[in-house]
Amino acid sequence: MKELAILFWFYKKPLICKNHLLLLKRNNPGLRIYGLYGGDLKKVDRYKKILGEYLDDFYASPFKNSKWKWINGDLILLDWFRKRGKNLSWESLAVVQWDMLVFGKLAKIFRDAKRNQLYFSAFRSLDKDLENCWMWTKPGSIHRKNYLNFRKHIKKIYGYDKKILCCLFIFQIFTRSFFEKYSLVKKKYIGMLEYKIPTYAKIFKIPIFQKDTGARWFTKKLSKTPSPLNADSNEVSKTFIKSELRKKNGFRMFHPFNKIWNDSQK
Repeated sequence: MKELAILFWFYKKPLICKNHLLLLKRNNPGLRIYGLYGGDLKKVDRYKKILGEYLDDFYASPFKNSKWKWINGDLILLDWFRKRGKNLSWESLAVVQWDMLVFGKLAKIFRDAKRNQLYFSAFRSLDKDLENCWMWTKPGSIHRKNYLNFRKHIKKIYGYDKKILCCLFIFQIFTRSFFEKYSLVKKKYIGMLEYKIPTYAKIFKIPIFQKDTGARWFTKKLSKTPSPLNADSNEVSKTFIKSELRKKNGFRMFHPFNKIWNDSQK
């Protein structure tokens, strides 16, 4: 993976952000870490004071509506690329959220990924079973219309009527070429990012690297199975984290973890 950098995305709990950032930095020496602040702009100076010295760049997102930001993370990332990221040094960009613990070297974890490949956690095709139960697509959901509009839009503009792809937006690796192509897309607000971004990657013919990082599409069968990467607020337990770290080939990324991590916890 050519010239990998990290985008550390944060918006609350600055002291926890600092703790997680320092862990990320210690385990990824030599990688540039850029900061994307997505919180209250009135508090931006506090975050700069606490985190600024550990970041190679600090950018504050201008968007204010919290609900909009939650659903439109792709547009926040694109804004960062247009206004700051395109002028920084990187070819591949690992997006690490503030409530994620990273204990390994990302370049090593994704050493088999090739140049220009993307990565999306829990990447898969959106089959009928998932479509009928996922809140963003299922019949009767308030989000169903947006999903159907997305399908109509990409068929009209790109002639794409193949399978919709999807992921859980927990951890991603983007490429510069993806952002450059995505910048040209019209009506980017149509669709939800967890199926929109992987499907556009397919339309752009950008290859997607597949690797199991432990993110799970939860079903009744799997709902009680510990997972290192959760898309909801189900916090990863210290016990599970410590058990994985003791394994030679255990998982090294965990989300969410909303507390300070001390090395003594290992």
